[in-house]
Amino acid sequence: MSPNLVSSVLKSAVNLRSSNLPKEIIKSSQAWFAAAPSGGIHQLPNLPYDYNALEPVISAETMVLHHTKHHNTYVTNLNAALEKLDAAMAKGDVSAIISLQGALKFNGGGHLNHSLL
Repeated sequence: MSPNLVSSVLKSAVNLRSSNLPKEIIKSSQAWFAAAPSGGIHQLPNLPYDYNALEPVISAETMVLHHTKHHNTYVTNLNAALEKLDAAMAKGDVSAIISLQGALKFNGGGHLNHSLL
């Protein structure tokens, strides 16, 4: 994915004019999107601790559900949105690119928030 195209997509996705979007955000967002492993597919990261590590505050059952279902849904839907984005960019379909902004923000943000340690 070209850095200029990612920059343009990010600007349209967050509804900001280029002069209002800090270069640090563009750079970090490009790095995050580019950091997807082989083929641009994001994967559910392993937790750096066991599911039962937070008991008794959070049960192992809750952690399994949260990680394998909730976080994984963000990853799955982000990958689907990125596939659609690639297809739209290949066609030059600006309307489709813009229409994906919600899915990219929601699922990309959900995956990123759940990946922070």
